[in-house]
Amino acid sequence: MGDSESRTGIDHALAEEAIDQVRRWLVASRDEPVDAAARRLADVLKDPHGLEFTVGFVDGVIRPEDPRAAARALAALVPITPSFLPWPLRAAIRLGALVGRVLPGVVVPVARTALRRMVRHLVVDASDRRLGPAIRRIHRTQHGARLNINLLGEAILGREEAARRLEGTRRLLARDDVDYVSIKVSSTVAPHTPWSFDQAVDDAVEALAPLYRLAKESPHGRKFINLDMEEYKDLDLTIAVFTRLLERPEFRDLEAGIVLQAYLPDALGAMMRLQQWAAARVADGGVPIKVRVVKGANLPMERVDAEIHGWPLATWGSKQETDASYKAVLDYALHPDRTRHVRIGVAGHNLFDIALAWLLARRRGCDDHVDFEMLLGMATAQAAVVHRDVGGLLLYTPVVHPREFDVAIAYLVRRLEEGASHENFMSAVFDLDGSTELFEREKEPFLA
Repeated sequence: MGDSESRTGIDHALAEEAIDQVRRWLVASRDEPVDAAARRLADVLKDPHGLEFTVGFVDGVIRPEDPRAAARALAALVPITPSFLPWPLRAAIRLGALVGRVLPGVVVPVARTALRRMVRHLVVDASDRRLGPAIRRIHRTQHGARLNINLLGEAILGREEAARRLEGTRRLLARDDVDYVSIKVSSTVAPHTPWSFDQAVDDAVEALAPLYRLAKESPHGRKFINLDMEEYKDLDLTIAVFTRLLERPEFRDLEAGIVLQAYLPDALGAMMRLQQWAAARVADGGVPIKVRVVKGANLPMERVDAEIHGWPLATWGSKQETDASYKAVLDYALHPDRTRHVRIGVAGHNLFDIALAWLLARRRGCDDHVDFEMLLGMATAQAAVVHRDVGGLLLYTPVVHPREFDVAIAYLVRRLEEGASHENFMSAVFDLDGSTELFEREKEPFLA
């Protein structure tokens, strides 16, 4: 690290400035409308039985194909129905549990519709009839924020499923109202044997190349593709596919992106590798790339995988280690000598981290090469004030076809668990402004 970089790095003064900025954002957010559905979901999660009830509803009522099994599960949830729910809704749940034993084919579809309405601010209907109006509504209510569209789907088990997912993303990218999509490498090809890494890379590159070609040659203007990932086992594969694709001469002048998850100890090293590769690409006449930095949201699966196989955990072992890794990656990446080659997406809802990244980028004079990214429907009032200050916002927008709504369940449960965990910033998001205790609860881990 050079002298100039060390003088403009993350220090106590910058951390205190970030804390002051968070206070200003919280005050400003008081005047912003709060999405009713988001507020309702937050209330569910504050209830002592909220997460248990919601996950039980999702797993027991929504997922079963047999309506009789779903009706039995609905009846079992009555004792833990959150007390804050309006009495007509609580009464409807009790009535549904009773009637469902006799008329499950009537009650269960109604219950499923109720859940869809409850989470429609988090997952968008991907059908042609509804997607366009939904995109226009989001642009209108989110003050023109850009959307990063991600088509949700089941785990890919065969070539036909992979081809179908790829075609679904291609159809999204071809729309004139979509200019940014995310897709995982694991969604584009059938599972490969672990001993055929090079073959897996070759197959994924060939499968994805037409999508990148469409992004470059679209009649609606150039579009952006972000390569996403979930599990540690996909890290090297995704980086290899990403760099191999962009090394093709036809894609030398196409900007594209990749995700890095800070809860992996490999994240900083991977950022350095991508930085070196991107610098060589630009020096050779290519355009810069983008790296979206996230903390990572697949920890339960990583833990299960490690326990089943007797492997060491692939992620950091604590939330504080993950948070430190996130800041270390941003500290390295947010530097003008590096953002010339790698644009950075700062993704997350923790206002302390957002403020720190924004102020750090401004201090170093590279804030023109940073995007701030949040999840659709989460903390909308705070997102609005951040949007105004940082000059733009990119919303990660999951979409799913109604006939495949079940595949959104894992995403929804992940969001619910984040919202209910006291280790996660989202658990305090609606009450942070009015509670000194909650503010201190979030400030101290940030400083640590």
